[in-house]
Amino acid sequence: MTITIKTDRQRAFTLAEMAIVVVLTGILLTLGLKMTVATLNNTAYSQTASKQAQIKTALIGFLRANGRLPCPDTNAVPTGNEVKPCTASAKLAYGVVPWITLQLPRDTAQDGWGNLMTYRVANGFAPVLENWTAKVAPPVPFDITQMGTPSVALTIRQGDGVNPLVTISTFAVAVVLSGGKNGFGANTILGVLNTAPPALNIDETTNATNTTTTFVVRPYTSNPAAVGGPFDDLVIYMLPQDLLQPLTTEQTISSCKTYCTTACTAAGVPFPYCTGANTPVTAANASACTAAGVPYATCTAAGVPAVCTVPATSPVPIGNPTPKCTQ
Repeated sequence: MTITIKTDRQRAFTLAEMAIVVVLTGILLTLGLKMTVATLNNTAYSQTASKQAQIKTALIGFLRANGRLPCPDTNAVPTGNEVKPCTASAKLAYGVVPWITLQLPRDTAQDGWGNLMTYRVANGFAPVLENWTAKVAPPVPFDITQMGTPSVALTIRQGDGVNPLVTISTFAVAVVLSGGKNGFGANTILGVLNTAPPALNIDETTNATNTTTTFVVRPYTSNPAAVGGPFDDLVIYMLPQDLLQPLTTEQTISSCKTYCTTACTAAGVPFPYCTGANTPVTAANASACTAAGVPYATCTAAGVPAVCTVPATSPVPIGNPTPKCTQ
């Protein structure tokens, strides 16, 4: 029979090994936790970007069906329904994405961190010139000519955290904003506003101000020394052509009936294009004229030429560019 006796030296070595294992385990767990957190954040950013794209598609669909964009949900406790009219102040055009109005599930209106996303629309309140939330004045309603000659609306400024911001557009008509991981200024589903951005987060403060007509687009940074401060907002914006071009491509607005406000009230009045006010009934239901010599679709009143007499233009005029229609 063999008897093994462990010495104190052997026992001490075993304890040292155990200590090393514990330290290594701690390091691995820390690294694993950091990797897990990074993966979750990346997933949250991807989910948010995907939901913003869905909201943009829903806005185009709403415009297709209604000839206008919805107002935001500005209820104290968000319900998902737009609150209209929203033309009396800039503040009324800044709120939560109206998910029920857009026929979306509430989850789509929440970013990857569970906060409701902000929606800002051009509502005709100065300095925004066009009102995209109604088809009648006042203020001046938008029309299809915004594709070619957009009016001043929301300003988009871009930065990189190193150089000063640069204005890249003053024509955005809708913005969808996520407050990012820190959620500063975002609205919860209970209607509670998260903490406002600290003074150091200058650009996030701009985005979180409910009277703003300017939004900042920047890459993520946690660097407190960055120009404009730390930034993790996710911002998408829509220009007139972003909203209207898909509708012209699919020929949804090859007739302008939805987008024109009133009919002609006097015979013999010239209507070069369907641009909103005073569009004659006979032209409102006609197809777009894309080139000289193209037959008119429905404007067949007495004295009206049988074919288009104007050359093609860019963008294509909506409605029938008849020189004269009678009723």
